[in-house]
Amino acid sequence: MPLDTRTSDPLTHDSQASSFHARLLAQVAAGTMLVAAATLYADGVYADSAPAPTLTVELGAAWQARNDARIENEPPNTRFAIDEITGSGPYPAGRIAFEWSLAERHRLRLLAAPLRVDDTGISDRTIVFRDTMFGPGRVRAEYRFDSWRFGYRYVFHDSERWTWSGGATLNIRDAEISLSQDGTRRSRSDTGFVPLLALVGEWRFAPGWRAVLDFEGLGAPQGRAIDATLQAGYDLTPSLHVSGGYRVLDGGADNDDIYTFARFDFAVLALHWRFR
Repeated sequence: MPLDTRTSDPLTHDSQASSFHARLLAQVAAGTMLVAAATLYADGVYADSAPAPTLTVELGAAWQARNDARIENEPPNTRFAIDEITGSGPYPAGRIAFEWSLAERHRLRLLAAPLRVDDTGISDRTIVFRDTMFGPGRVRAEYRFDSWRFGYRYVFHDSERWTWSGGATLNIRDAEISLSQDGTRRSRSDTGFVPLLALVGEWRFAPGWRAVLDFEGLGAPQGRAIDATLQAGYDLTPSLHVSGGYRVLDGGADNDDIYTFARFDFAVLALHWRFR
């Protein structure tokens, strides 16, 4: 099968346009929900017993434990490891979340979690990506995986030391992989909606201290998506909480069109502002 070495790709342009419109729609939807939440709060619809709205900013470092791809998932395209080109990291990472309560046991969350890896390295073998050959030598690899989420949690257990909640999240996934070499560039972007299940546990193990397990994920024969963190933190003031710990982001898909699986390990530090 002949290999295409052109520097432009109509399919890529179409997917980039679709990706742009999907990202724009996601940003507008997230902004609308955020404004609606602020309006509800200003109007005083939150119950007195419900937790105060909380804004969380999380920063950290991400290491690639695995990042494999084959696009398209058929010959002559070959499977390759992005992390072998770019290195394992660390790479800067961050996310922002806003949580509020509709009532004592009903909670909502908006989250934006961008992730990017962009580096140049040496490939020791020939890679065929989107029917284009990239020979051994210097190759630039770009990986983007942005998440925009809206979630609901129901508190099913609340005691002096423990709080547990569960629910579901709608995740808008906006991803892209590209390779560049000697003026030739190929990319594949993909935007879609992914439903996730959620479980959150909080343990108040000492005055002012708490540990949190926060899990979102779902699996199927074609792939999986997991985002989980374990953190411990301390109340600096009644309105400001600091926490730190470990996060893992793992997932991918294996179908007739693509093969992509990645795992990132994070060391994170977060600040949580409660609006009282």
